[in-house]
Amino acid sequence: MSVRVRIAPSPTGDPHVGTAYIGLINYCFAKRHGGKFILRVEDTDQTRCTPESAQAIYASLRWLGLNYDEGPDVGGDRGPYVQSERVKLDLYRKFAEQLVDQGDAYYCFCSARELDVMRKRQQANGEPIMYDRRHRGIDRNEARERAAKGEPYVVRMKAPLNGEFVYRDRLRKQPVVKGWKEIDDQVLLKSDGWPTYHLAAVVDDHLMGITHVIRAEEWLNSLPKHIWLNERLGFTAPEYVHVGLLRNADKSKISKRKNPTSLLWYRRQGFLPEALLNFLALLGHSHPEGKEKFSVEELAAVFDLDRINVAGPVFDLAKLRHLQGQWFRELSAERMKEEIHRAVDARIDQLLPMLKERMACGGDYLTQVEPFYADQVQPHADDLIPKGWDKADATAVLAEVQKLVKSYLAGDNPVWDAPSVETLLREAMTERSLVPEGATDAQRKGAALWQPKGLFMLLRVAATGRKESPPLFDTLAAIGGLKLVERLGHAQLKLR
Repeated sequence: MSVRVRIAPSPTGDPHVGTAYIGLINYCFAKRHGGKFILRVEDTDQTRCTPESAQAIYASLRWLGLNYDEGPDVGGDRGPYVQSERVKLDLYRKFAEQLVDQGDAYYCFCSARELDVMRKRQQANGEPIMYDRRHRGIDRNEARERAAKGEPYVVRMKAPLNGEFVYRDRLRKQPVVKGWKEIDDQVLLKSDGWPTYHLAAVVDDHLMGITHVIRAEEWLNSLPKHIWLNERLGFTAPEYVHVGLLRNADKSKISKRKNPTSLLWYRRQGFLPEALLNFLALLGHSHPEGKEKFSVEELAAVFDLDRINVAGPVFDLAKLRHLQGQWFRELSAERMKEEIHRAVDARIDQLLPMLKERMACGGDYLTQVEPFYADQVQPHADDLIPKGWDKADATAVLAEVQKLVKSYLAGDNPVWDAPSVETLLREAMTERSLVPEGATDAQRKGAALWQPKGLFMLLRVAATGRKESPPLFDTLAAIGGLKLVERLGHAQLKLR
């Protein structure tokens, strides 16, 4: 059997570091067994997917050197490799109708309002939130007559009502066990004729000859549906293997609130693709000789899927920087110069308009840009205490702003530019500077801390280590939200 594996990201934002992690594992498994590594873009969620995001995925994988053998921009004989293009070929409907004909799926005519009422009733009664199967027993001919008359419908799988699903994942000591009564009658084909992820992924894996689906453990809950669909459609199911999710230090799933998750961020920061892949490899697969530093080619030559660590590998930026330093210092002088120029060129168009009024010659650029490139700045503790404040005041305000920025960054697709930063801070200032009627002296003092003069100076020093900088909101935007959170925390430590 010729090994064929795939990664199947959705182009809904910046390419995720988790995509690189799963891609690395699949790439090395394919190379170790002389197989094929395939990229498929799953863009069935047309409200969130964009062509720009898809292009960023291609570019990021090329930058990393995870070159796929088949994919949207390289071709192959099992394409198209973008699901929306496959929808246009009507590849999925016939499989949904096959399931209906077999009695393994059914037409559901519930309206959005009916489903909403159903969910609210279940929530009120403390019941599991799932479809109540009210149309499961509808006569097939009647259902098709209603559909022919134009009544909107979806196709749902007819999940078993009794027994258990059991699957032995090669990486897990205990089998995956789930009662079928806990599994919803999943929508397979939406009312607009588009497939849901579950039907599309199973059909595409079959048609593309995928032999192993190596993916993150967050898909374990979907595994019963995928195995069942393979069986009912008469497919030979690929082997499903679920690796651990990348974790923050507190073992929570890696998130942009606590770690940079965009591959674009790592490229802009000047990380070497060799170092990033080396770091990701160590999270999931140790080198049999105990090496810390090794190339992806070395890993592929000794890769063993059964050595994968599924115990929630911790994504530690300090460890990444350590490896980055090792790789960087071993570069040739020519390559090192190229990386330095690339790092400068990547940001000069953004920074120069802010800095030019503070420069008298080209060399001044080097001193002016230090706060924007440095991993950390070192503000003087005395500079962090505005006139009329004390250490406790400054520490409290820094902590409050840090909490505010963290919360903002954890939202859906936060925009981090100067206008957004200004709006965020000014709204906070307006809210916190209000003095309630009958306020105590402490409340009045607390409100006074949220006036522009002292607050802006505090944030400028904490963010840059300097009393003077380009306009504050432009500066904070250019430094970046995650780095600002780190520097606000560092400033609090300085005041202890």
